[in-house]
Amino acid sequence: MNTYYLNNRGSRWVTFDLAGKRQKIQLTTKAGKLVERRVSFWESFGNFALAHISWKGKKISVFPDTLLDD
Repeated sequence: MNTYYLNNRGSRWVTFDLAGKRQKIQLTTKAGKLVERRVSFWESFGNFALAHISWKGKKISVFPDTLLDD
């Protein structure tokens, strides 16, 4: 894994796998379906990190354990 920071404060970053593609995360919908999305970038939120992903044609920020709407 390779990490690149997007700003000088270190609050936004992108993580790439060994093949050079952005990191994927698996999220669960409220119906129980498992979906996999590529993370556009990560952003710090206190002691946690938010993943910025595309869901239903919109860019959203989610915690890695968030339940997505169907």
